[in-house]
Amino acid sequence: MSDSGAADAEDEAGEAAAAPPPYEPVRVVPTRPDGWPDWLGRRPISSADRDRIRKNLSADQEELDAAKRRDGLCLAPLFSSVTIEGFGGQGDPRKVARLRAAINAACRVAAGDRRTSYHATDERITIGIAGPDARERIAVLRRQLAKIGGSRGWTITEDLN
Repeated sequence: MSDSGAADAEDEAGEAAAAPPPYEPVRVVPTRPDGWPDWLGRRPISSADRDRIRKNLSADQEELDAAKRRDGLCLAPLFSSVTIEGFGGQGDPRKVARLRAAINAACRVAAGDRRTSYHATDERITIGIAGPDARERIAVLRRQLAKIGGSRGWTITEDLN
């Protein structure tokens, strides 16, 4: 290497050492009195304050629950039912099973997405539908039962609430 080449290499090394490094911000995290970092900039909460806040939150939640129960009772859905009696006169069990299946299908169609109840014995079936429009849905179900039952001698009674 020539003298001029060696001098150039030394100048480049000197410039590299003399150039300031790229700027990097330094983050200083404050510490709390207990020595832990204070990331949020707040004072630590005392256990008495924590208990007071928890008590207030639970009291507010109990008031909300009581109000929700009270409103729920006022807005409780009506529940209407229909009872079909007279299945005992049928001799063929397959025919009775088909009739019960048709009644169940009519109930599902009439109820839609409403809550239902179903109670069946050998002689009767009681179907209930809940909701603000339960009476109308029971009327639809009764019309469907009239089509299914026709002249079978069933006794159909309604309990509309």
